[in-house]
Amino acid sequence: MQMDKMFQLASVLAAITGTVIMTMAGCAHVPVGFSAFPTEMNGWKPEGPGKEYNRDNLYDYIDGSAEVYRSFNVRRVLAQKYVKAGAPDIIADLFDMGSSKDAYGAYHHDMREGPSGGIGVESEFSGSTLAYWKGSYFVSVLAYDESPDAKAAVKAIGERLAQVIHGDSTPPPIVRLLPEKGLVKSHVHYFHTHECLNVHYFLANENLLGLTSTSEGVLARYQQDGSDPYVLIFVQYPSDGAARNAQDHFIKGYMPDADANGMVRTENGRWTGIGVQGVFWIGVFDAASQQALDRTLSEVLRHVGGK
Repeated sequence: MQMDKMFQLASVLAAITGTVIMTMAGCAHVPVGFSAFPTEMNGWKPEGPGKEYNRDNLYDYIDGSAEVYRSFNVRRVLAQKYVKAGAPDIIADLFDMGSSKDAYGAYHHDMREGPSGGIGVESEFSGSTLAYWKGSYFVSVLAYDESPDAKAAVKAIGERLAQVIHGDSTPPPIVRLLPEKGLVKSHVHYFHTHECLNVHYFLANENLLGLTSTSEGVLARYQQDGSDPYVLIFVQYPSDGAARNAQDHFIKGYMPDADANGMVRTENGRWTGIGVQGVFWIGVFDAASQQALDRTLSEVLRHVGGK
């Protein structure tokens, strides 16, 4: 009898310990299923069961944008359509990106110039479209037509989904390297691949920076004191040597006429300069003058070195 009680106690402790471990392990990424979607919201109800997609068949759902989410390592997408008689349909999409970094990247792939919806870590609620990121998820809820009732339902659905999303919500560390002065916050884009970078600033058809699916980079636009805007790009490499190799390859393929300081005047009359600081490659594009480029590149290199 005593042994049975001891065995029962050990089993209970093991179950509790296992639950704690699973909870701790899930802090980084907590799975969310269709049960998270509301069964009714302001008269809108699901039009049948939701549909689930993975990175391999996502083209069946969003052919034109599937590669964007695939570049951010999307794991699965839960899609639910809501209908209401005499009202526009509402589509709610929950993108499981697998990490908060890639949830941030999916959200910031678009320019975010609309008003905040006050949901998640960052959100945009423009017209009848709500987008936000929280934890490892990027969420999009939209109505096919704009009306006060539809906008209210869109926001309510988004809020309900946000309530069940938990886990780490930390932006990519490389984003914190961006200098604050002059930063246009609606034009900050995290990326992994050459193709994704080219969407925001076309460099070349060739992958001159040697980017892969495991690369981490950030592109941002700056404008200071009414001056012309310029573009800043950071890429983090696994080693100092890899960053220097990227520098050499980029000079040969993009700016073979660069001076000894890695600066060149481009065909549009603007100035481009590049540099390396440890494992980081830094590029400044479209500076208004050589003096402005020299000042900006020097400031950025000092800033990154100080971090």
